[in-house]
Amino acid sequence: MVYIKVFLIVSIIFICFILGNKKANSFKEREMELKNIKDAFQIFINKIEYTYSPISEIFEEISKIVYQDKSNIFQDTINLLKENRQKSISNCFHEAVEKSTNFFHEDDKEIIKMLGRELGKTNKEGQISEIQVINNFLETQIGRAEEEKVKNVKLYKTLGTLIGCGIGIILF
Repeated sequence: MVYIKVFLIVSIIFICFILGNKKANSFKEREMELKNIKDAFQIFINKIEYTYSPISEIFEEISKIVYQDKSNIFQDTINLLKENRQKSISNCFHEAVEKSTNFFHEDDKEIIKMLGRELGKTNKEGQISEIQVINNFLETQIGRAEEEKVKNVKLYKTLGTLIGCGIGIILF
């Protein structure tokens, strides 16, 4: 009977530790995703500036280069565009951002959607300047994400373990 109780307590501590780490990792993921978006926008600027590729082809290249074909906003935009040819790339991008990962905060999504509003509607210089403005906003968001990560990662890891230990002490 004692062994079962000890096993349950250790299991509870372990589960709480895992949950704390999962929450802590969400802060790391947000920062990483924002940096990936910023890198993708830089590739987008370069492709617009030096090639005459359509936006859909550029998005496919970005998806391969930055995300190694993992699910991402750019691939989701292309998929939505293929599903419904009547929608504009701007609408598809907006929809893909809305469906994007849970790691983004609402203000992150709003900044990223700013690109979608002008996507394909202006000339080359207009697109580049719009992306550069958005990159500046993303820099601010990345800074905030880094601050949150530094502040919260250790907190949630420790909190998860302490809650598990607390529950274990109460049950013992």
